[in-house]
Amino acid sequence: LEPLQDFLSDLGPAGVIVLSFLDSAGMPTLGGPDVLLLLVAPNFSQATGLWLLAGSVAGSALGCLVLYYLGRRGGEPLLARFGGAQKREWVRQKIARYEFAAIFAAALGPPPFPTKVFVLSAGVLGMKWQRLLLAVVVGRTLRYGVAWYLGLHYGAQAADLLSQHYLTIFAGMIALLALLLLIPLLIKR
Repeated sequence: LEPLQDFLSDLGPAGVIVLSFLDSAGMPTLGGPDVLLLLVAPNFSQATGLWLLAGSVAGSALGCLVLYYLGRRGGEPLLARFGGAQKREWVRQKIARYEFAAIFAAALGPPPFPTKVFVLSAGVLGMKWQRLLLAVVVGRTLRYGVAWYLGLHYGAQAADLLSQHYLTIFAGMIALLALLLLIPLLIKR
């Protein structure tokens, strides 16, 4: 994958968008879009970087829709190729119970979080594509936004910073999700 990532890095913004699509459509890149965003962010103005971020999110969302529709068409036989039965059942339970929040957390999660299994499962379970798309867009905006911000402000040191603290950053994002989910419940009371 390194030659592909090098080639896409040379393409600049278009490469990040293409890699985001390929990663979300099922080609494993082990965090390629995040790393590429980190690397190319310092090369662009903040305004251009925001377009790059939006394009990356759009590419990822479109890739997830491809996987979602594969899940709708391929059903259980296709899903059986991913992970063990216990893992698939755990994912199935999370989607059945939390739907939007489960997909959001999967889109936000750093590699090797099983986002592809969540998206395929959402297709198999018949989740509405609009809800899936919204959850992916919000989750990827946060995830890619962190990578872009770190790349923009810390340059080459950003990759080291992210690799050392990605669990802390991920935990902070999950805490933010929990807070966002709790606010409507507290307002109702």
